[in-house]
Amino acid sequence: MKKINVILGICLSLFAIAGCKKDKEIETIKIAMPSGAPILSQLQIMDKALDEEFQIANYKVKFDIVNGADGVKAAITSKSHDVVVAPINLGATLFKNGSGYKYLANVTNGNLFFASTTKLESINDLNGKNLVLFGENTINDAVVNSILTKNNIEPNENITYLADTSKTQAELVADKKENTVYLVAEPVLSAARIKLKAQGKEVYVLDVQKEFSVVNDGNTFLQAGIFARENLDTNFIDAYLEEVKSSISFVNENNEEAAKLAAKLETGLPAENVLASAIPGCNLCFTSSQDAKDSFIYLVNLAPKYFGGEKPSEDFYY
Repeated sequence: MKKINVILGICLSLFAIAGCKKDKEIETIKIAMPSGAPILSQLQIMDKALDEEFQIANYKVKFDIVNGADGVKAAITSKSHDVVVAPINLGATLFKNGSGYKYLANVTNGNLFFASTTKLESINDLNGKNLVLFGENTINDAVVNSILTKNNIEPNENITYLADTSKTQAELVADKKENTVYLVAEPVLSAARIKLKAQGKEVYVLDVQKEFSVVNDGNTFLQAGIFARENLDTNFIDAYLEEVKSSISFVNENNEEAAKLAAKLETGLPAENVLASAIPGCNLCFTSSQDAKDSFIYLVNLAPKYFGGEKPSEDFYY
């Protein structure tokens, strides 16, 4: 009898150990996002994830900040990450090519601005100006050209394109060209405004997103969205999207606190004073893929070549 009890005790102990191991083997969802404004949509969740006990629908989460569009493209094509924050046109193109990553929601609605030390009061003030832009042959280019064309804007000379917004920002700060308007994105625009203010100069801006909406039937310039592999647990997706909504609300309502949090998390975003000023212009806004669909299709029809040539099938939208 003692022998049986000993064996039974050993078996129960083994089951207990196995149970403990099983409890510890919690699956981790990997989330990738590009450096820059889209990080802000995940900020509060990233902070929560520092706590080893934090879970979303019984899953742990791990965040990776990758290098621009190339980094998020690699995260999707290699399937190294379960969830990816990416430019919407990239997500749509890769889905058409068989990526299997569905569009869950939109999180930023454009962060582009026309900026100049020359006074700008309306879009008509771009007439006769030298324009220095970035993003040639991208969706940004299509959005800006839509605004110029539909407002009958005639620049002073051929438009100049630079490599990226850091280059247009540098020229704006240098302020060596008269009668010139630059396309600059947040958050680097706020950095430029602070630098020029220290020199006693004012920066005048026009919101590209608002100007786009005015001449495009109220449609939104959707910029960055969340994409997830198609077989990902929907319980996780639904709970995660609620977390994203909460994170975006927190950032929009608490700019200074969010900027401090970004510094704490070593996100690579600008200094706290710059970022706090920039957050409103980053246009963080949670929109489900179903609610964003009309504006999404409008953008596809406006510039189909940047979306794989045609609108995605219905199963693209979560």
